[in-house]
Amino acid sequence: MSDIQKKFYNLFWQNKSCQNLFLMSKEELLDSKLFNYGFGEKRYSKPRITISNVDANDFIGNTIKIRNENNNINNESSLTSKFNYFKPLIENILKKSLDKPINKLLEGLEKDPESVIAAICNIIKDEDKEQTGISFLKEYGFVGRNILTFEEVSNLFQKNYIFKKNSELFSEENIILFLDGVKHLKDFYVNLNNEVLYNTNQILVNALSREDNFESRIKLFNLLYECNIISSSIEDALIECTNCPPGTYKGSFQLKVSPNKLNNLKCPVCASELAYYVPYKLHEDIYQIVKEKDGLLQNALCNILESRGIVYTSNRMFLNDIEIDCVYENNGAVNFVEIKMYKLSTSENKLKSKIREHFGKLSKDISRIKEIDTFQNKTIRPILLVNILDTNLLKELESELKEINKDEVSQTIIIANIELIYG
Repeated sequence: MSDIQKKFYNLFWQNKSCQNLFLMSKEELLDSKLFNYGFGEKRYSKPRITISNVDANDFIGNTIKIRNENNNINNESSLTSKFNYFKPLIENILKKSLDKPINKLLEGLEKDPESVIAAICNIIKDEDKEQTGISFLKEYGFVGRNILTFEEVSNLFQKNYIFKKNSELFSEENIILFLDGVKHLKDFYVNLNNEVLYNTNQILVNALSREDNFESRIKLFNLLYECNIISSSIEDALIECTNCPPGTYKGSFQLKVSPNKLNNLKCPVCASELAYYVPYKLHEDIYQIVKEKDGLLQNALCNILESRGIVYTSNRMFLNDIEIDCVYENNGAVNFVEIKMYKLSTSENKLKSKIREHFGKLSKDISRIKEIDTFQNKTIRPILLVNILDTNLLKELESELKEINKDEVSQTIIIANIELIYG
């Protein structure tokens, strides 16, 4: 176990807010997106945790969203108008400069298309594509006889067609328009980055568990920062004053600051508290644990067992088709632990439905395992370990399921969270 993992678990077992945060599913804890690549889609999670004081559904959250969308509309309109302005200028320059060689190439295609197509194919398949390609350009007059390399072709094109002295493309007015377009292009990129931040799937600082409050969560992030479990990100943060008119005070930039200092961010114009979305990088060692199939929950269980000197086996197979996440012997019983990480942002009814389903499957699996000779004379303790920290909810559901399922195995199943195991 690395030093970072030791520091993490030292904090994890002492801090309820840390447990609430890191026992979320990886899709809720990490910045997760769905990537479409033509033949399917793949969900990926970045090692990024975004800290914010904004609720996406309140007035400030909606204000930031609407302002950003309005900026995008303005930028798209400006970029379109500038493209439409420069397009005919560029087309006219190229037409004047390349009209003769293009007409010669078109005549060749009309008179002897097979020869022209064969020459193009030779460029593609020839090992010395540079010389073959330059010979083709020379034949139709695109370049002079003195040109020998593609680099010289590029320099010639820029000198004669793009950056030609006194070119109408580079008048003082057009240069100003071009630079203004570059600014709008940059703003467009910044707005897309801002959209990623305020549309993050993550449970942000303001979206707290019932056991947490804003102050405890901020203190937690500061402790994580001091332990280097999270660190300042090279990705841009979004800072904006929603009390001032749009564009008065807004920035997208790198911000390296301890989380407990974020509350000190004030608008220099009106002195009101700034809205912020600040990304922090999660340490690679913890990121890899969170990304595991059963998230941090299985790793936390293993940490408990190792600290108590209990030998265990992870992901153990039985009867070729039953996999148990963790098996260990303790206090005269063999513990079979099935681990389930649920999305905690879903409804309580859906969580209960999932637990009922997995309770039933565990009961069937253990019934089959008990028939194996090795376990027929042993005390077996099945445990359904979940990431729900509401102990009362789990106890109520366990009682309900045991009332419905009277078989011997179901009566021995324990529905537990990590707090009950750590006990």
